[in-house]
This record gives sequence, structure tokens and C-alpha cells, in this order.
Amino acid sequence: MYTLRPYQQRALDALHTHICTKSGNPCVVLPTGAGKSVVMASAIHRWKEDAPWLRVCVLAHRKELVVQNASKLRSAYSDGEVGIFSAGLGQKDYDAPILYASIDSIYRRAGEFPPFHALFVDEAHRIPPRGEGKYRTFINECRRFNKDLKVVGWTATPFRMGCGKICHRDHILNEVCVDVPVTELINDGYLCRLRSKVGEAQPQLASVKRNSGGDYILKSLSQATNSGGVVTRAVQEIVRIMNAENRRAAAIFCVDLEHCKAVHAELRRAGVFAPQITGKTPHHERDQIVAEFRAGRLRGICSVGVLTEGFDSPNIDCIVLLRPTLSRGLYAQMVGRGLRPHQSKQDCLVLDFAGCIAEHGPIDLLDGDPIVMATCAECRESFSRAIGECPVCGWQIPKQEIERLEATERERRMHGDKASRQSILSEPETHKVDAIIVSRHQKVNNPDSLLVQYRCGMSMFREWVCLDHEGFAGKNAHQWWRARFPDESVPSVDDAIGDMFLSQRLLEWTKTVTVARSGRYFDVVDYNRITVGDN
Repeated sequence: MYTLRPYQQRALDALHTHICTKSGNPCVVLPTGAGKSVVMASAIHRWKEDAPWLRVCVLAHRKELVVQNASKLRSAYSDGEVGIFSAGLGQKDYDAPILYASIDSIYRRAGEFPPFHALFVDEAHRIPPRGEGKYRTFINECRRFNKDLKVVGWTATPFRMGCGKICHRDHILNEVCVDVPVTELINDGYLCRLRSKVGEAQPQLASVKRNSGGDYILKSLSQATNSGGVVTRAVQEIVRIMNAENRRAAAIFCVDLEHCKAVHAELRRAGVFAPQITGKTPHHERDQIVAEFRAGRLRGICSVGVLTEGFDSPNIDCIVLLRPTLSRGLYAQMVGRGLRPHQSKQDCLVLDFAGCIAEHGPIDLLDGDPIVMATCAECRESFSRAIGECPVCGWQIPKQEIERLEATERERRMHGDKASRQSILSEPETHKVDAIIVSRHQKVNNPDSLLVQYRCGMSMFREWVCLDHEGFAGKNAHQWWRARFPDESVPSVDDAIGDMFLSQRLLEWTKTVTVARSGRYFDVVDYNRITVGDN
């Protein structure tokens, strides 16, 4: 069994509490590099000890993730009967009570297995909000054999472009049960610090066409990134910076095959050998390149769409963004490849030659698009527009209405009329509080504190209440508590956590929070002001 880090234990406990007390399907949000597969393995181990008859299937979309997740479970639970179902790995186990599976191999075969009690979906943002698709096909078929099937999502980016949050009452996943912020793990030393530089050689994106989902059309984007000497100028600047900072392991993200080939050639001319990995690269060749890179024998890898998820190489000390995107999830996944700590680096340098930082802001403040609601014309039920039809009576949004809404969204993007992002706030702003989540925060060599999270629309703001601390922090915490509960004595963190109604009691007192920017982060500076800003 693993010795979990404090935030991993917090995530495990939050998931267990959700499963035991709520009926919906939860999602666990952990940053890239936080050890998601370790928490998965620990959850399965814990549940199997309580219910040995339990059958669990863990789904992933890449064979590398299948192998990685299964190996963590075998390390944590040596007595567990673990199987793998993946054509790419040459294994098809049917009877194992704990099954790690490739979605491509298993999605049409739910009826060939004994019924599962729980499904874990790695990279859960890949579950489509509507229609069929491989994940929905498999989940729906599994529910035919067990109507009480529990689905648990795991992701670092709980949103999909054009659809907003993946957790909603109308979706398969209904609620985020725990969301560990990347800044917490960086500050506590579990993840690597990031620095960034914006390159001078930027592609001109004003005329690049967008698709109906809101991102750039690749053919149009390729024309912009492969023209006017953009690649040559960008690579010259990249190599100059890498040499000046002695960066030894760069993950370079390109637009398409043509772009990747051009970047690779320019890098080689500049004295940097960075092999290409694309969807067409044979698996054995890809595995060899990755192994050489991890061993420190390659200074870079140029990739197209294959290293954004499930690629674990802690020695990466430079992320090169040459692939513009309007997708916050893709942006976060690319940058996230550099978050893992390694003895060879003090930080990871993000070189942005794609306008991503200007478009999306810091990765710790990516909230995703808001959920757009629709109203059923038949029964007036309110539901997420992303699923396309009323979950009560089955009424479908007319095609012409969807086209009109998508045209409006494209027009908004084309003219730069973007919704206000919390990452660019410069003045205090007040938000209505919709929910409060209270949990224990542990930090090495310090007393525990309360982590109080305020969910305001699609945003989350946090503060730490140091009830067990001495000095200034403890004094402020005691004042904080007495302001809310003047007739009660100030409890310890243990006693406060033991109050199962604390979140609800805090919500009854806290109508709004006012936040102000403090460097890259936000501080909660006031409560219950009258004016409420946009979320």
C-alpha cells in the first residue's frame, strides 16, 4: 500500500465520502503530475478490502495509460487479481475482477464480461456530453447489466471546449468531489515551478478559420504557422533561449505533420536533434524515441497530438508551444507535461510561440466555459445545451437553433468579445457564493488548517483558516470563526472537520465573497458585500 501525500489522502477521502453519501457520479480533479494513478489504485484497494466481491474496470484511451495505471495498482495491491484488456498490448483478460482496459478495444464488448460495479474513466474530459461515442456506448451497455453502476471520472482538466464543465446534473459525471489546485502542489514542492517567455516570432492568427467547436481549423492554422518564415524565426529564437538557459529536455508541440517536419528540420540545422512523433509513427519507434528522451540522450521531441496526455517524462525542463489553440484543456495539457519534478531541474521554462498565454492566461486559473442552459419547449425542463435533448421528455433542440447559437458563438470569438476571465481582474470583485467545501489542509512541519473553498458560479476561490496555529495566523483564524459563530468557542481543526454540517452553516452566513488579485493568485478580502460582479 502506498503512503499517500496529504493532498492524495484528501482526494481519496473525498471520493470515498461522496461514494458513501451521494447517489451521483463524481469526478476527481488532480493536476498533471499529482499522482492520479496512485490515488486510483488506493481507492480500489480500499474498496476491495471492504467489499472483496467488487468488480472494477479502469478505462483509458492510450495503451501507455493502461500500463501505467495497472502497474500502480499491482504495486499497491499485490494480492489483487489484475487483468488487462488491450489489443495494442496483446492482452485480453475477461475474468479479472480488476480490469484495466483500452476504450478502443472494449467499448463494444460490455456484455462479454461479468457485470462491473464501478468504472473509472481516466482523462474523463474525453467523455462526450451528448450522442454516443465509445465511452458512452460502453457505459450505457454496462448499465444494462448493473443499473447501480458507479462511474468515477479522473482528470486534470474538467471541461471540454464548446461544452464547458464536464460535471453537470445532465451529464454522466455530476459533481467534482475534490479539486486540488496546481498552485498548492507547486507551493508545497510536489510539482515543479513554471517560468514563461513569450517569443517574438508569432504566427498571424486573425484570418485563421474556426470550427463549430470553437477551435482553429487545422488546415487553416497550418497555412498561418508554415508561412512567412515563421518556423525559421521561431526555431532560431527557441535554440538561442534553450542554449542560454541550458535547457536539456524540450517537449515541442506542433500543428500538423507538415509543421512538425519543418520544425524538426530547422532544429537540426541549428544543431538540436529532436525526433518527430506523430499519430503515424510506428509504436515500436515511438517507444524507442521516448525511452531515449527519458534517458537524457535526446534534447527534444517534436510531436503532433500524441504527447499531450499520458506522457510521463519528469526530466522535461522546457515546453515549446508552437501549436496555437483556443482550447483551454489542450493548453493545460501541453504545459502540464513540464510540471513533474526531477533532480535535473529547478523549474520548467514554457516558451510560447503560439499566443497561448495571451489567449488563456495562467494555467491555474482555467475555469472552462460556462454551462449553457436550454429550456425544453415541451415540458419547460432546464437542461445543459450540450446534451442536445431534454432528459425528462426527450424533446430535441431544433437543428436551426443549435446552428444559430453556434453562429453567435463564432461571431463572438471572431470579434474578440470574450467573457471576463478571473485571471485579468485588477480590482476587487464580489461574487455570490453557491457552495462551500471545507477540508483539512496538511503541510509538512506545520499544524493542520482548514481549507475553505467558495464555489461562485464557475469559479472557485480558496482561503486557509489556521485554527491550530499560534501568532498572527492563529489570531486571524480565531477572529474569522467568532465573526461567523459568536456564541461558540473556537474549535481545533479536528473538531471543526468533525462537524458534518460545517459547510452548510458557513454557507448560511456567507452570501458573497470579495476577491482581489495578489500576484498570480486571488485573496478573499471581504464577505457579504452587497454588489455582486459577473462570474
